[in-house]
Amino acid sequence: MSDFLTEIPVNCLFNKKKTGCGATELAIRNSIPTLIAMPYVALVKNKTVCRTDDIEVLGVYEDITEWDITQFARTHSPLKIATTYDSLPRVVSALQSIGIDPYKELFLLVDEWHVLFNSYSFRHNAIKNLLAEAAKFDKATYMTATPIEREYMLEELRHLPTCEID
Repeated sequence: MSDFLTEIPVNCLFNKKKTGCGATELAIRNSIPTLIAMPYVALVKNKTVCRTDDIEVLGVYEDITEWDITQFARTHSPLKIATTYDSLPRVVSALQSIGIDPYKELFLLVDEWHVLFNSYSFRHNAIKNLLAEAAKFDKATYMTATPIEREYMLEELRHLPTCEID
């Protein structure tokens, strides 16, 4: 049995228990078309423009246009897009405009899901929109190394099982 995580569990609240363990990189490096929703532009840039390898991941935040998204989607497979929470609905719409059904064809990884709770009051629209979009995906996982007790979780997430790395 391997000591390394080889795939990210699907349709759960995933407690990776340790920051920097490579789980987001696993989502980027595997062969599964993936959208990664992240709370901050700096995190998106860390996984996109700051890469030192030849893996191409599109980062979507304020000035990235629908044209940028569709051009990238037409020319990259497997598709790998990292987006801010705020921009996820825009990414979904852009992909749909070129005939891609992100809800069925892509895996959604919501990174740092504890931030959803922490930011709900002052980023209400971004969080509500993210949760509404995420609920439509056939395969979506909420990942963090900083889980929140179930009693304090957002109502939209309470139905999901919890998976942990041992």
